[in-house]
Amino acid sequence: MPPRIVCPNCQQNEWLENEELNYLPRVSKMEDGKYVADTENGIHVKLWRCNNCMYVMHFWEPD
Repeated sequence: MPPRIVCPNCQQNEWLENEELNYLPRVSKMEDGKYVADTENGIHVKLWRCNNCMYVMHFWEPD
């Protein structure tokens, strides 16, 4: 389902959906200054792009 709002950039309502659902893992900083990715937990991100001005809007939900 496309966004219920018009594009905040150009005020058009022409959304194109990214057909793939993207997943972003959570990242934590360790004591030695390095980072580790927790691939078991993260967020799902769905992207919509305005067909008129190429503005990108993203929606996410926790795992």
